[in-house]
Amino acid sequence: MKQQNIEKVNNGVFDDAVLRDFVFSFAKVMKEKIFQRFYREERGSEEKRFAEYLLVELVRTLLCMPPVTFYYYLRHDKELRELLKLEELKTIGNYEDFDRKRKYLKMHLDRIMKRNLKTEAGNLFVLDLTIGEADVNKLRKGKAVKEGLIDLEFLHSMTKGTVVGFQVAYLINLSKLSFEKLKIYSKHAEKKRIWREMVNDELGTKQGEIKSVIADAGFFAYVNYLDTARLRVIPVIKSRSDCKEKLMKKLENCPSNLIWFGKKYRTQLEELLDEFREILQKTMKWVENYDDFKDLRGQIEHIFKAAKMIFGMDNMHVYYRKHCFWKAFIILYMSSLLLQFLNLNGINKNRAIPLLAQNRRFS
Repeated sequence: MKQQNIEKVNNGVFDDAVLRDFVFSFAKVMKEKIFQRFYREERGSEEKRFAEYLLVELVRTLLCMPPVTFYYYLRHDKELRELLKLEELKTIGNYEDFDRKRKYLKMHLDRIMKRNLKTEAGNLFVLDLTIGEADVNKLRKGKAVKEGLIDLEFLHSMTKGTVVGFQVAYLINLSKLSFEKLKIYSKHAEKKRIWREMVNDELGTKQGEIKSVIADAGFFAYVNYLDTARLRVIPVIKSRSDCKEKLMKKLENCPSNLIWFGKKYRTQLEELLDEFREILQKTMKWVENYDDFKDLRGQIEHIFKAAKMIFGMDNMHVYYRKHCFWKAFIILYMSSLLLQFLNLNGINKNRAIPLLAQNRRFS
């Protein structure tokens, strides 16, 4: 992106020329840094279509164009055609055909989820939740549930009976601002279950790298600290003030993982126990100083803000789990890529996100 346009954005100026440079530069980085992985010959056409769909969604959303308008614009803009070089989704018909089938492509998303603009490793993660709701006043609740349109577990309003609610849980690698895991839960899913499936099952190991996960007080539970520490993950969960003293005593007396005493780990036992004590010490220290992680957690808030203000996560209108997973994934993935692009170009996130959102509202 041109330096003069970066300065304009940082100063709150966002005219048509700046928008075009921003979107075209973003699309170029996306194609060069990520989409090259999809365009290897050994990749299947389904992944090519997904890559091009993601690129089209990013560009048309930032330009505030519905699909029909975007493809009309694409037909008459040679520079954009040469930049995107679409092969599988050249026409609005190709796009709509894929769009109808995309909800069945969940199997591809886990492989795609960790592809991002940066490649360095990182052992610091954030687990967070966002709530999604959609009004279903136009639908008859009983019939919709019976026909499978709405997942019964997503219905949470006993008085209105017309609101679908769900939680989107996501685990983010802070060093790359990329997703490690995304999962949809009902509004009433227990935080212990979410933590176990998103953190312990995803990051926990008997040996190997030690990782750290930051989470807010909603995930406070003694078992989340103790079980996680035994899986070589440092749980940086904000503690409840009235439970902090009891938590520290439990951590001080936390027994080690009994599996380490088996024959398989005998040669590493001393090293594993030393590292376990280090994990407990860091957990106690970091929980005590949880506010020191405020700036790190703030980076994730920008992803949420972009998802809701720019990519429409505040109004998803989905009522079924597989549809919800797809839509939440695509929105949050695009938001994380946008944040990576802003960081790479030194663009002020607090300026750029509201300006892009304002452009969306006035379109």
